[in-house]
Amino acid sequence: MSWNEALYRYQQKYGGQLLAGESDDALLILSWKDRPLAVDLAVVDAGRGATWSHARARISVTLGKPYKLTIGAEKRTSAGVNSVLRAVPPVAGYSADFGCPEVTRKRLIRCDNPPFTKVVLGSLELRNALLACPRDRVTVRPGPGGEGLHLITVSTDAPLYSLSGDGGGWNLDGDNEYVKRYGSEEEQAELARRAEQFFPRMDRFLDLARAVCGAVTQWPL
Repeated sequence: MSWNEALYRYQQKYGGQLLAGESDDALLILSWKDRPLAVDLAVVDAGRGATWSHARARISVTLGKPYKLTIGAEKRTSAGVNSVLRAVPPVAGYSADFGCPEVTRKRLIRCDNPPFTKVVLGSLELRNALLACPRDRVTVRPGPGGEGLHLITVSTDAPLYSLSGDGGGWNLDGDNEYVKRYGSEEEQAELARRAEQFFPRMDRFLDLARAVCGAVTQWPL
């Protein structure tokens, strides 16, 4: 199931505007609380002519002051790094003292306003969304202009197409154009089943973006 095909099937079920061509270039624009919520692939240069593709969801928000936040994906080594950070002064914006260890213990968190980040992580909706997406990372960055525009981005830590895995449970394995055109009824039904397995993963991914938006706007910055 290619990214374009999966996103097309998702749009058919949930609505929104889909922009897609022949390659894995599909962009789906949904609406949430009168904000555009966009999901597509971010293509990263991996060197030597190779590229990696990461799923990415973005939503804009207006905050009272500039704010930067990065919440990394869960890593086995992060618990040890966080133990070190607790014992030393804050290093380059990293901190481990945000409470809710069930969420933060295996994630590295970097921000420019730790007290506000503690408030952000006080959101139960955000903590649950982070627990549901352990292999995804979150960033909040100021945008252009002086009106407080910020961009929230949720992205897969691992590439969607790589030898290291599926990028976090997306059930994508390339294009199936031949099956779509010439496959038997059984093959067509299997393709549809695989597409439906994509839906819950996308739901959790988008819920995380929405939860971040809700958490950073819950209290004034």
